[in-house]
Amino acid sequence: MNRALMIGFALLSLTPAEASERIPPEVAELLTKHCADCHSGGAAEGGFEIELEAVEWRNGENIQAWEHVHEMVSRNIMPPPEADSPSASQRKLILDWVHRQLMQHSPIGGTPLRRLNRREYANTIDQVFNLGGYEVPTSFPADNEANGFDNQGDALVLAGSHLEAFAEAANDVADQLFPPPAKLRDATTAEMMPQDLVVSYSSACVVDGAMRLASSGGNVVRHGTWPNSFEAKSSGVFQLEIDVSTFNPPADETPRLTIATMAANGSRRDVQVAGEFEVNSATPQTISTEVRLNKGDTVVLRYMNGPFDYDNVDMYQTFLTSELTRQPRLAAAWDKIGKPARGGSGWLRVKEAMAASDLDIAPFIDNPDAIEKLVRKFTSNKVGSGETLVYKYFEEGPNIGIHRMQLHGPTELIRDRSEIRSQKLREQFVGADFEANDPKALKLFLGRFLTDVFRRPATAGEVAGYEELVRNEAAAQDSTTAGLHLAVRTALLSPAFLYRGIGEGTMNDFELASRLSYFLKSSPPDDRLNGTAEGGRLTNSSVLAKETRRLMNRQFAADFTRQWLDLDTVAALMPDERLGKFSDRHRRTIIAEATETFWHIWSNNLPVTEFIAPDFLFTDSEVGRDIYELDQFRSKKAKKISKSQRNKMVRLDIPRDGRHGGLLGMSAVMMATANGVDTQPVLRGVWVLDNILGTPPPEPPDAVPALTPDTSSATTVKQRLAAHMNETSCAVCHREIDPLGFVLENFDPVGRWRTNYPVFRKEDAKTVKDDGNIVESDGTLPDGTKLESVVDLKRWLVKNPELFARCLSEKLLTYATGRKMNYRERQLIAGIVNDQRSSGLKLQDLLQALVDSEVFRTR
Repeated sequence: MNRALMIGFALLSLTPAEASERIPPEVAELLTKHCADCHSGGAAEGGFEIELEAVEWRNGENIQAWEHVHEMVSRNIMPPPEADSPSASQRKLILDWVHRQLMQHSPIGGTPLRRLNRREYANTIDQVFNLGGYEVPTSFPADNEANGFDNQGDALVLAGSHLEAFAEAANDVADQLFPPPAKLRDATTAEMMPQDLVVSYSSACVVDGAMRLASSGGNVVRHGTWPNSFEAKSSGVFQLEIDVSTFNPPADETPRLTIATMAANGSRRDVQVAGEFEVNSATPQTISTEVRLNKGDTVVLRYMNGPFDYDNVDMYQTFLTSELTRQPRLAAAWDKIGKPARGGSGWLRVKEAMAASDLDIAPFIDNPDAIEKLVRKFTSNKVGSGETLVYKYFEEGPNIGIHRMQLHGPTELIRDRSEIRSQKLREQFVGADFEANDPKALKLFLGRFLTDVFRRPATAGEVAGYEELVRNEAAAQDSTTAGLHLAVRTALLSPAFLYRGIGEGTMNDFELASRLSYFLKSSPPDDRLNGTAEGGRLTNSSVLAKETRRLMNRQFAADFTRQWLDLDTVAALMPDERLGKFSDRHRRTIIAEATETFWHIWSNNLPVTEFIAPDFLFTDSEVGRDIYELDQFRSKKAKKISKSQRNKMVRLDIPRDGRHGGLLGMSAVMMATANGVDTQPVLRGVWVLDNILGTPPPEPPDAVPALTPDTSSATTVKQRLAAHMNETSCAVCHREIDPLGFVLENFDPVGRWRTNYPVFRKEDAKTVKDDGNIVESDGTLPDGTKLESVVDLKRWLVKNPELFARCLSEKLLTYATGRKMNYRERQLIAGIVNDQRSSGLKLQDLLQALVDSEVFRTR
């Protein structure tokens, strides 16, 4: 072995022993007395073992273990109640020593190597290449979560599936900028008969072996037909043949058939007219023409001067007035039916009414007022009436009939939408005057591109390496475009792009810019932020605060609250319908409430206690009525709210000292902490400990069942859970969990207030809900505080605002840094919260202080 390596290994082998620090005798004695029986030796309980003589503090696992010791001892969770517990002074002696050691040896920073997650990756690609809404491939794996968030370094692993997805995405991006040369495909022929064309309520209908068109208007879906299953496989010129006829055309106007192209994927945008032809034969005549189709396009046919257009209200009214005046039997029949079904079945009912011998048509003969009234009725639901009336003209004419349609091609290539878009993207990307064969131009372009994609100034070596890459590939493929294509793909697979925050220590301006931008926008720094970093000004506290305020946006409020409050759970739950009305509209509103609440508190720099006991509530009339059961939405006046206003989010003034408002009254939070059918006090209690107090309980021992066996005499939920208190291994944690969970029991699984648990029974094939046991929501916190309802918990939290402020601060910095806060970092956060308390713990001020902290500024 190399002598230097031998010396290195020898030194390495001595390091642990030399670096170990002995535990003071008085502390070691207490640990031995109260902890050794369970947590030393090979059979340590829960697999948790601690050293009782000396500690190797350079070992990160040891630091985490002693953090756990401090937490368990400080919360009186350990030693367990049945064990010999230290006195208060002895407990303080242990805690003071552990505190000093953790403050001395815990590092600031230490985010593991952290790659871009799905959201960050898509946003970064979109911003760097200006693609206008880039979406990752469907093959892109979902992100793992840790610490409640999807951007944590520990969870963002890089597996083979990720590499495949990154390679696919890189190739796709490069193709959008530098597409491979188009090749002419072999021409094919597709023939469509009437049954192969699209039929909708109003656009077309097959009658007597022909697809009939009878109405006209701007909406393609309502006034056209197109092949069910044809779309161009490549862009080019196609030969089109259509066999077409007309039936009962008007005497004064020749029907005109318009041929247009549009995307076949369901999008009806970018409809391009290819030609217009007169149809003047009652027997099929053949129309031949060329159409230029982009890849994915199809051909749509429309009767452009049909008998009526119900999209245009004025034209429709004029048409109806004339037709109903001329045909009083039609007017009388429609008036009798009232509101026939939409489409052909509705027209059948109208025809049956017209054929009735007892139909009274007198009220509509020479009676303009009656006709006008009926016209108003028609036009109040123009789509419904139009899609029914059109069947009259499918049957009687005038209409145009399509008997056959044939497409042959492509016969030649065209410059399509994709190529035009690529040219625009390419010119934006490299510059309209860029010459890849010019070495100076290539170097300038690569320097700018790599700086953008790596989110820091590219080094001279990196630029030179990519220059060589482009030249070699261009020579090998005889194409400078191929060289640039490879450069893009290579950069997007580089660790400098896929990862951020590489290294240790305090971040420089560019790294700080990147962390701030990804924290608040989930995307790379914009030009202004990069300019600030380039000027070396971002590390200045006032500049950093200004940029923090500028970059904060509603999307951050949505992304952060969604993950912090576990709102993804809400999207996956469908509550028991027996509990009451709940729809997807309700779901969207209750999730949006969390976003609006965060944004309102931030925008107005309100105290963080507004998350707990605010004097406002964001909701809409439907959630306010159906979930929160607010009086202003249950009155007769509220029932007259228009549909457009019914789902509009509004801010309501509410009493601070009430059950509504704040995180602990939000429907979405109550839904996220239930299962859609029943409430779960333990789950809700754990959620409050984790997300409101920042003190999640330890994982329950493996041997502990969900409920103890001795619950046979229990009749209520509270009695069943109280059985846990008889198990010493459960009692310590449930002392913290249960009061917080039960104080929320008045909220049902979707957040409706209740005083009794529901009991359901069947009565005459209907489900009836009766009142069951009274909800017991009282409890006592570990500090002795008595709680009767959620209002008492809110009061207690407002009296102790630093508890929630520290929790929120830790969540924000965990989300920002991509790592769980260690003991020393939590102490620094506590200091920031303490400093902010004198000024009211306002959200903007607090967040800016967190961003300015050593924790945020360190990798």
